[in-house]
Amino acid sequence: MIRALTAVFFMFFNLILFFLFGSIPYSFGKKGSLSVTKAIFTGFFLYYILFALACIPVMMLYRPLSLLTVIWGICACLIMIFSAYLLLFCRRDFLKNLWSSFRKNAPLFIIMAAITAIEAFIIINNYQFTLDAAYYVANVTTSLKTDTLNIYDPYTGYWQDHFEMRYFFAVYPLNDAVLCNIFKIHPLIWCKTTMTGVSILMTNMVLYMTGKKLFKEDLKKTTLFIVFAGVMNFFFTTIFTPSVFLTTRSYEGKCLLANVVIPGMFYIYINILEEARQREYWLLLLLISFGAPVLSSSSNMLVPAMIAVTILPLSIIKKDLSIALKSLACMMPGILLVLMYVAYVKGMFVLHTYPG
Repeated sequence: MIRALTAVFFMFFNLILFFLFGSIPYSFGKKGSLSVTKAIFTGFFLYYILFALACIPVMMLYRPLSLLTVIWGICACLIMIFSAYLLLFCRRDFLKNLWSSFRKNAPLFIIMAAITAIEAFIIINNYQFTLDAAYYVANVTTSLKTDTLNIYDPYTGYWQDHFEMRYFFAVYPLNDAVLCNIFKIHPLIWCKTTMTGVSILMTNMVLYMTGKKLFKEDLKKTTLFIVFAGVMNFFFTTIFTPSVFLTTRSYEGKCLLANVVIPGMFYIYINILEEARQREYWLLLLLISFGAPVLSSSSNMLVPAMIAVTILPLSIIKKDLSIALKSLACMMPGILLVLMYVAYVKGMFVLHTYPG
């Protein structure tokens, strides 16, 4: 029971963490621009980008996990304190408006919360054992036990003489290792329970944002949309849908790619389709382009492909060259990482796990 409550606490701790990171850009915006869902969505990608910027240099310098834990712990605390300061002094009306909105639509929010809780209960108690799922838990465990970063093979425990470029930039599991190290939580509990819950919460939050946009802020229709999506996730689970990742591979980076990144880009596409010159959503798309590779290396191909088939054609539809240029700019992080991986596979370079 204590373990379950601990896992639930850290699910919401992650959301608060993302909110504090994501609220900073909106705290400097116009009054009323701060939204809980958009702040969490923004903070989710901003958090992992900043973590990668701290993690990759430590990894390349062959320094231990314990050092990264100290560095990132201090950085994250300073950012959260700064964010809390901005909320208290720049957005004092935020909590009041938030409470007012909840009271006005409490039954609908309760229904959406109940749907999310049911999904989380079923999925967390589901038996999940795939090769990739084992990799995530093993990577976190190996990092903690050896106090290293991507130096030992999680599948075998053997030392690797070079970094595997497939996982080099996808440091999502190393963030789990850092948080497990800080809070002294077993990797299996953190990954299978806490991060599964985070995946489900983030998925439904993106669906909520999309529903509100599609149905013009109509919360009743948005609630039905969440209910319908929940039914689809459980009864339309095939290898061709994101549902299979949400229900059977829920604590992998690919789950977040399939259920948060791609649907999140669709949400951005709807907004850009309505107003192509709105700067906020282009910046958010760029943030996703840099943040998604931290979650899963599969995003290196999928994110540029998603932009190419949705947003890039708008330049022709709207006869606006700036849309094409912005789209290409957002595609570049993924394209460059793909080219880097191809160069690695072809033997053009190698990054050793020891000083050369």
